Amino acid sequence: MFQQPPAGGDQVKVAELVGSLVLIYALEYKQGVSTVHGLSDVVSVDMHVLQGPKAGESYENTLIFQKALIGSLKAAVGGEPVLARIGTGIAKPGQTAPYVLQPFTPQDAAIATAWLQARSTAFQAPPAATAQPAAAPGTGEPIDLASLPPAVLELLKQSGQVPPF
Repeated sequence: MFQQPPAGGDQVKVAELVGSLVLIYALEYKQGVSTVHGLSDVVSVDMHVLQGPKAGESYENTLIFQKALIGSLKAAVGGEPVLARIGTGIAKPGQTAPYVLQPFTPQDAAIATAWLQARSTAFQAPPAATAQPAAAPGTGEPIDLASLPPAVLELLKQSGQVPPF
């Protein structure tokens, strides 16, 4: 019925990911977030490192503060994940080089596809013969599956609670 307030997200040091292949799910764009340096725009992301020194690490609900990265990720909020390599751009006079997202190659796409497929096997439904029709808790009455949100319906399919259709 209740949940505790979120503890916040993971912290990622982008400098440690230069050259790494990452899969980024852009979750939310936030304007005017208060920081020790004043107000800043940020993008909240889930980031998975597929190749590089930190390969295998995932950063959940982490905030990205770098302006060039925000510019690249803002349009991806709520959409398909972004596959890229973290790189550095050209520094303006008196400033450090910005971190940028570099385009992925077909080889990078193959690595990401294999990673996604490996993760999806953990969520496969049991054989259809064991699937039982979904019923409202405590009533035994069937649930109108068309009234459920797509994500909930997909989870029920994957758990074997409803047969795939």
